[in-house]
Amino acid sequence: MKSYRKSKWEWYSVKLIFESIISGEPEPEIIDRNYTNIYRNFEESIIIVRAQSFDHAYKIAEKKASSMEMEYTNPYGETVSMKFVEAVHCYLIGNESLDSGTEVYWRQLRVTKDMGTEAFLDRYYPETVDDNSDIFYNAILLNGKFSRSLNSKD
Repeated sequence: MKSYRKSKWEWYSVKLIFESIISGEPEPEIIDRNYTNIYRNFEESIIIVRAQSFDHAYKIAEKKASSMEMEYTNPYGETVSMKFVEAVHCYLIGNESLDSGTEVYWRQLRVTKDMGTEAFLDRYYPETVDDNSDIFYNAILLNGKFSRSLNSKD
């Protein structure tokens, strides 16, 4: 990647990839119909950074990502280690103010003309529903109670 150093600082958004590494055994009395251990979990996180170039933005984001690694206990009593994998995309926002509605990231995906919208969503955004169970995993993982427990300082 060619480095182009600018004299001014601008806003960039950077997409980071994390992997959830689960260890330990679930507590048998807590296991319910939503529990599964057949998937690997990855998380995309988009952060904004102020930098002087794309390379500089990646360096800042990677340093921040390392500090975002964490370990916690999931609702089933297993230990989850969130590990930084890679910074994969960087988008120049510019030197504009970050008001409500400011676009901080975009991505275009090229697919075949015969791929319908449902097939597109299933292929690139499959995390919402497991076809075999109709369980909404995002709702379970991102519900307020679980998200609050991850972000609490207690």
